[in-house]
This record gives sequence, C-alpha cells and structure tokens, in this order.
Amino acid sequence: MISKLKYLMAVCCLVLPWTAMAQISIVATVDGKPITNYEVEQRLLFLEYATNIAITDANRDRLTNDALQLLIDDTLKITAAENEAADIASMLLPKVRDLINQNFGDSGMSGTRVLTEAGIDPATVQMKYLGDLAWSSYISSKFASRFEKVQTKVDDELERIRVNASKPQLQIGEIILVPSPTRTIEQTVDLASEMVAAVRKGANFAEIARQYSASGSASQGGDVGWLVVEKLPPVFRDALMAIQNGDVTEPVVVDGTVYVFRRISERKDGLVDDSQTRVWLARAILPLSTEASEADRLETAARIRRDTEEMRGCDKIAALNDSYGSGIKSRLDDVIIADLAPQMRQLLSSLEQGVPSEPLAFTEGIASLMVCRIETPQLALPSRDEVRQTLVERAFGSLAERQLLRQRRKAIIEYIGQS
Repeated sequence: MISKLKYLMAVCCLVLPWTAMAQISIVATVDGKPITNYEVEQRLLFLEYATNIAITDANRDRLTNDALQLLIDDTLKITAAENEAADIASMLLPKVRDLINQNFGDSGMSGTRVLTEAGIDPATVQMKYLGDLAWSSYISSKFASRFEKVQTKVDDELERIRVNASKPQLQIGEIILVPSPTRTIEQTVDLASEMVAAVRKGANFAEIARQYSASGSASQGGDVGWLVVEKLPPVFRDALMAIQNGDVTEPVVVDGTVYVFRRISERKDGLVDDSQTRVWLARAILPLSTEASEADRLETAARIRRDTEEMRGCDKIAALNDSYGSGIKSRLDDVIIADLAPQMRQLLSSLEQGVPSEPLAFTEGIASLMVCRIETPQLALPSRDEVRQTLVERAFGSLAERQLLRQRRKAIIEYIGQS
C-alpha cells in the first residue's frame, strides 16, 4: 500500500508548484507514520471553517497544536482499526464521502467541491471522518460483550424514565473536552471559553461538538436528549439553570475534564408539560401600511370586528383572509406553545376554540386570530431502540476515551518540529 507521505507528495505534484511542494515537511511521526505541516495547516483551516472559531495571533499556536493532536489521534484510531480489519479504510470510504456530502454539500454542489472552493483539501476531512468511523467500528468490536450487556439495562432505564416522567426536564447538548499531550487543563479551559464565545456569536454548537468533543454524543452533534433536572450533578444543574433556552454555559471543570452545555429546551412538568401543547391557528389579516394614521388603524380594526363578529370555524376565517387579498397564509399549523412569544402565549390562553379574537395589530396589518385545534401532550415514552442507543452512546464515550489514552501510551510519537 502506498504510504501516506508518498500519496500526499503525489497529490501535491498535481496541484502545487515544486517550490510550494518543497516546503512540505514532516512535523511528527506516529509509530513511524508521518504527519506533515501541510496536513496540520489544512486541519487547522478545517477547524476554523467547521466551528467558526477564528484563528488569531493569540490562539494560533494552541489551535495548531490541537490540529496536530487530532491528526495524531486519527492516525492512532485508523491504525487500531486496521489491525483488526486490514481493509477497514476501503470499506468505510463510501460512507465517509456520503457524510462529507451530507454535512458540507450545498446548493447542488458536493461536499468535496464546497470544501475545495473554501480552500480546504478534502483529503484532510476524509481522514477525520475515516478516523471517527474506524474508531467506532473498533470500539464496538473490541468491547462487544460490554455493549451486549446494555440490552439488559434497557428495561431498567425505561422504568426510570416512567418514574421521572412528570419531573422537570432539560433538553441539552454537551461538549466534553479532556486535556491532551499538547494541551494543558488551563489551555483546555481557554479553548472551551472560545467555543462558548463563538456559539454565542452564532457558531454551530453541533459541529464544534463533532470536531472536539470526547463524548459518545459527538457523532450526534453533542445532543444527549432530555434529562431529569434533579438527577443532574449539582454543579451541572446550577450552570444550566443560570441560563436561558438556546444559551450555553460557561466552561465547567470537574475532575480535570471540561464541560460546556447547551440548554435547548425545558419541560417543567416532564413528558406531560403543558408548554409542549400544540396548536393549529387561522387568521384573517387586513393589510395596512406601517405609516397609517391612528384613525385608519381604528377604522380597519372596526371592519375586522364587524366581519368576524358572528364568524365561527377556521375555514370561514381562512376564506375571509383570502378575500382581503393580503397574500399572507391564513393557516399556522402544529405550533408548539413554548416556541411562541410570551404575549402570544397569554393571548392564546384567553381564546375559546373556534371563536375569533379581538382585532390585533401585526406588522402586516390588523388581524383576527382563531384557535382551530389544540393537542395537549400525552405521555410518550421513548422506544426501546432509542433508549438502547442512548445507553450505547454513554458507554461508547467512556470506553473510547480510556482506549485512546491507552493507544497514546503504547504508540511511539515523535515531534520533529513545526514550520
């Protein structure tokens, strides 16, 4: 099999002038397998692209070390998997390409083309995904007996969910960071703080989790689903209860591990929380300019009131909306109460089903709103497969982290120097 360095040099001959190719050098070896400065720079660019954590003069060295460590870990993971199944890389390559297309394809362009146009060598992204998939296969095979035991715990977990069904719950995402040979605990906390700042500016939490998190939930973008609030460790609970839905916590350090949580949603009454009630609405809107006078607004409101006074049923109010010619759709279907603004939630609670509201001012004009249908949440426990998958991910994260530490200790890793 052609070595990685020979393959890289062959590719570079096609796309780089000789002067640029000559600057490629080996910066580290893992059991004799080389990692080049080109690969490190490409992985660094990909981290910035995927996470939106900007590379600055202040963090470049640390992020470069992160990129190198990730490449070292990928090499360790792929090597471990190939020792169990020599053809694992060729078997997984089609799935790797599918994942790249799913995660980075856009507007009809393949993920490979999108990455190339962003200045990122797709080969470095292929190695990241190959490392993830090969490692998953290796851990699943090596600890098959452990995962088989998960099945015996499904019933206990389902019973635990039933018992806690009416207790307050939070839906959260997680990023779990552990120090590495090239990143101290202090630097890991700094990295976590940068992640928090990036997410609060709009960066994708899920993609950051996929790139960095040591948890089994990383492949799911850090999503760990719904957790009972009172069952959370106090330090995690306090951090999560101090923020609003959609926000992320500051880094939480426990026993040398750094955690960042995203609070996605809340169910105050567990699986039967009224905030998860779904409503179907209809509305009729009389268009009105934002510059309309107060007299015009009063007159429009009076017309809406007259037109809807004796009206009952959503079909009629939808037909009225069509007659107004607003061009705005009248139906708002399957809306979760918790997703609405507080004022709207309060309004809906005062309405009788099928009866029009008093005239309401919206940006588009004056409207009358009607509740067509209401569905309160029913106790819907997760399926056995969903519970089993959650338990598998928890077990995977713990086993994978410990095994990677073993692989690092066993390997001969030589740092030659970075350009």
